[in-house]
Amino acid sequence: MADDHPTNRAVVEVILGLIDCDLVQVEDGLQALNAYKADDFDVVLMDLQMPVMDGLTAIREIRRFEVEQGRHRTPVLAVTANAMSEHVQASRAAGADHHIAKPIIPDLLIGAIIQSTTEAAAAEARAAHG
Repeated sequence: MADDHPTNRAVVEVILGLIDCDLVQVEDGLQALNAYKADDFDVVLMDLQMPVMDGLTAIREIRRFEVEQGRHRTPVLAVTANAMSEHVQASRAAGADHHIAKPIIPDLLIGAIIQSTTEAAAAEARAAHG
């Protein structure tokens, strides 16, 4: 999870405590990109407005890295206060799979994580068989 605000990270940590997961937290898009390059994640939660590197740039860089390295496509969920239609379109254009508006509704976040990881696993299985 990448979010520059400690309270937002704490809220997501509490929500994700409801499901079995390991959470890696960073404070900006560059840290998120570096963490992504160094490890394999099931899903990335990305705020859009952060210092150093914003979330849209980080998402585009993650997608570029996946292509360059031949890595599977990891689901990226934009989790942001930017909830207007142009923000949703911008996050999708950058490569986000879902757009979750803050304040975060726990069921929506968990549902989006489950949906996106299930879809990614199915896509990987199709690619492996075909």
